[in-house]
Amino acid sequence: MKKDVMGKKGKGCLVIIGSGPVGMVSALMLKAHFEKVILLERQSQEKFLQKHGLTFPIVFTPASIRILEGIGVWKPLMQEKSEYYGVIIHKRIMGKELEFTVAKEGVYSHWRNHIIAKLYQRILDEELQIHFDTNVEDIDFPNNFCKEQRLGNISFELLLGADGMHSFTRRLMAKAHPKFTENEFSIQLLHKWHAYRLPSKGLLREKFGGGNRHLASHIYLDNLSRYPADKFRLISTSMRRPNEEINILIRHDAQLDSRRVKALNAEFFEPYVDSVQNLNEKWGAGCSGMFEHVQTPTFHLNSVLLVGDAAHGFESSGDLINLGITSVGSFCDILNKSRSIPEALQQYDETVGDSLRFYASYALRRAKGKTTGEMVRFVIARKLGIVRGHPTLYSNFEEDFEIQNSMARYKRDLLKVNLLFYGIPSILLSLVGLIFLT
Repeated sequence: MKKDVMGKKGKGCLVIIGSGPVGMVSALMLKAHFEKVILLERQSQEKFLQKHGLTFPIVFTPASIRILEGIGVWKPLMQEKSEYYGVIIHKRIMGKELEFTVAKEGVYSHWRNHIIAKLYQRILDEELQIHFDTNVEDIDFPNNFCKEQRLGNISFELLLGADGMHSFTRRLMAKAHPKFTENEFSIQLLHKWHAYRLPSKGLLREKFGGGNRHLASHIYLDNLSRYPADKFRLISTSMRRPNEEINILIRHDAQLDSRRVKALNAEFFEPYVDSVQNLNEKWGAGCSGMFEHVQTPTFHLNSVLLVGDAAHGFESSGDLINLGITSVGSFCDILNKSRSIPEALQQYDETVGDSLRFYASYALRRAKGKTTGEMVRFVIARKLGIVRGHPTLYSNFEEDFEIQNSMARYKRDLLKVNLLFYGIPSILLSLVGLIFLT
């Protein structure tokens, strides 16, 4: 029988490189297993806790909420919630703009920086160590220690690489792994983005604020019919607290010039704002970045595990941070029932990790626009009662969501759909051919 180690203070040290939401959730969930927990954050404390700048609205799923409740952070987070009833998708078909509404009751949106602040307070309450302005120089995978510029060599029982899309931990793992080559830990550019905020008032509020019902997000696909060659998607999210603002994210082709993107943005929003000058000022106060895709053949090496964006970063449709949090929850469940950390890491990578890699491959096809036909086939098959549904934006909002079960069902349903639309017609055509030949 396996020994349940939950509730018994372990020995050794847990080191977490990266102190974003997934890193801090990991520390709070796993602290009972270790004598010491150390978080290493590359940013300064001031930048880490900044109230503006790189921050986005985040919607948590029921599975994530259960974890946040368990670590005592959900109630404080609800202090600055914004009602979030769903998404309106705008799509031009044959020159006509159509709207598709996906409603979801009892869901809330939160600013990322507010989430960071509340998690950080829980870290302080639990007296866990977080070091700012750190520079991890190396990881000794066989001997379980990492070298930080100021702190020197830090021994660990377990190290989590929670350091984001451009994970230094992943790069070191790629170099050190005896089985996989460096190029198998790949990262590729998908699109670029620019995000900024506008005060929610006047025509802008009427169009994007959602009124009393507050449908929070609008997604515009192929939204400028006058410029069909300049492809970019616009996503707006209306936030009520602490101030009433519209958060705007422009996703555009990597080749599109930034000045052109700014001009297209002005073209779209000019009818809804007081002046283009004010619009440009708000645009200038925003930030830019890239949507990239991470594909790794494994998430662990010895006692080092990649989590969150470091393990499975991709262009998010509201699922990325939730998958990061819930996958750490799954690792914690596995660790509770394991005899050792190496056993837990191996089991996690072969089960949850395998499901996350499959989801990432789906997310890559989704980002490249290769899932539209598949989704249509799923809709038809669902109406016929053959499948449950497609893993689109709200699949992880199911109350019973768990990545392994969800991906296992997706694989089964994908097989059924392919059989329905390709297998059975092929068999029928073959039979017809045989009849005519005979």
